[in-house]
Amino acid sequence: MEYLAIARKWRPQEFGDLVGQAHVVQTLKNAIRLGRVSHAYLFCGARGVGKTSVARIFAKSLRCTQPIDGVACHKCTECIAIAESRSVDVVEIDGASNNGVEAVRSLRENVAYGAATGAYKIYIIDEVHMLSLSAFNALLKTLEEPPPYVVFIFATTEVQKIPQTILSRCQRFEFRRLTQGQIVERLNQVLTAEQITLSEEGVRLLASHADGSLRDGLSLLDQVLSYFGPSGNRTFDEAAVVEALGVHGTAEIRGFLSDVLGKNIPGLLTRIETAYVSGMDLKNFAEHCLEDLRLLYLVVLARDARSGLSSESLDISPQHLIDLQKIAEHTELVAIERMAQILSKTIDQLGWCAQPRFALEMAAVRMTKLDRLEEMESFEALPTAAASAGPAAGQPTAAPAPIVRHSQPPQNFRPAPTPAPTGAQRPTGPPNFSESREVQGDPRDPRNEMRSASADPQTAWKGFVETVIKKRPLLGALLYHANFEITTEGNARTITLAFPAGSFYERQASEGKNRKEIEDNLKTFFGPSTHFILNNEPLRARPSLEAARMEEEKKLRDEALSHPSVLKTKEIFQAEVIEVNLENRDG
Repeated sequence: MEYLAIARKWRPQEFGDLVGQAHVVQTLKNAIRLGRVSHAYLFCGARGVGKTSVARIFAKSLRCTQPIDGVACHKCTECIAIAESRSVDVVEIDGASNNGVEAVRSLRENVAYGAATGAYKIYIIDEVHMLSLSAFNALLKTLEEPPPYVVFIFATTEVQKIPQTILSRCQRFEFRRLTQGQIVERLNQVLTAEQITLSEEGVRLLASHADGSLRDGLSLLDQVLSYFGPSGNRTFDEAAVVEALGVHGTAEIRGFLSDVLGKNIPGLLTRIETAYVSGMDLKNFAEHCLEDLRLLYLVVLARDARSGLSSESLDISPQHLIDLQKIAEHTELVAIERMAQILSKTIDQLGWCAQPRFALEMAAVRMTKLDRLEEMESFEALPTAAASAGPAAGQPTAAPAPIVRHSQPPQNFRPAPTPAPTGAQRPTGPPNFSESREVQGDPRDPRNEMRSASADPQTAWKGFVETVIKKRPLLGALLYHANFEITTEGNARTITLAFPAGSFYERQASEGKNRKEIEDNLKTFFGPSTHFILNNEPLRARPSLEAARMEEEKKLRDEALSHPSVLKTKEIFQAEVIEVNLENRDG
């Protein structure tokens, strides 16, 4: 007889064979028993959890000539024909290869013909999300009002790709991902029936790499048996599974965490080298390390809360829990959180970086130096505590500590107006100040102090520009780059604006409409006796607000880079500051 893969040989043939989908089984059995069979069902869930198998079993139960309490007998001609995939009234369609309008049109034509035998004609469409949008639209009317003898059963792993118009016409069932315990139990049943002996650790390793899919677990078991050939009286253990599949064992994962917490850098580098040379997927290795880190976090959390924790609640073996509890004796929650952050970022990098081995080695070494980070934080707390008491009389306020980032591009603390181009670098789409809007004054406005003749020129000009920006952003941006001079003689005030000769801003300010709008806004803000002069000698006037802002930012950056906390951080990590991010400058 031709060989049949274990996953196909042990495919569920009746509701009682299904693992972990009791909620689906109960609903479908009741629907048959109570005569409440819907016209369309949608089975959603991860791969290898039983969607297509349930569809076939449900089809058997609907067409069985001798059902027992809503369950197929598996003995009649209809049940046998469906099991052997030769029933003309149970049509299985692959959505990936029949995803066009023509395929749906053919289906609609066939729906018009009743079942050759039995009460129902059943269409099972696997991977239905692969249908095109046009194909879904062509199916809508038939799906909404099919003939009474037609039942549609859709199966998909990506339900988010299915239009809402289809979802609203189906009964939807969410298939659950299987736990390790459920997969281990089913694998042990198969091993017993096949007269194969595999250690508990080996079965657990298969279940962990199955990632919630029973079909994946059976396929991995088939691969192990093919690697070693006839087992005879041999007992396979975890080492045999590792050798056959080329994956990492649980000992390597726990050893990795132990080396990190023990700061055993040579041991870590050796483990990574062994994994790399043996052909293991380093991303998969790091993901399993992160999973064990999650379990370790839960163990430490339970320890600190003095609450009980069982291996069943964590879905791991009792020995695995004992090993984690031993490791948990030497760590705290904060350290695990920082390790998880480092490892999570590294996993993202491993998928695209040119040197994944080097990236994982750097992450491993970095995780061993978390105590130095704590030392740096305790040092940084000293100036923070001193600052909380407030500056002493006559002492200047210290600059804020910078935010140091290692990989992100620098960003200003707020968007700046467009810088002045030089020469031919005129930006596309120059601003048009043709639409004028009067800035209204208010005698109760608290900014009246800035408008008074005795006000500081820098403060007064800044208040004026901020007022214009709120009303006319483009005009305000122009004034933001203007060098200015304010002179006062009695109640009369002369305001001189200067731009570099030949610059874009000078040309814009010199246009008649724009110049008149600037003058109107100046008189509205400072008073009708204000006189406005425009020249191209900026060196004789005060620096523009943009130049002042840039000078202030430079000063803050210089102060931040010389901050004691920054210098200490650079010394501890032997690092360089890539960016200084200024935040809350106005707060």
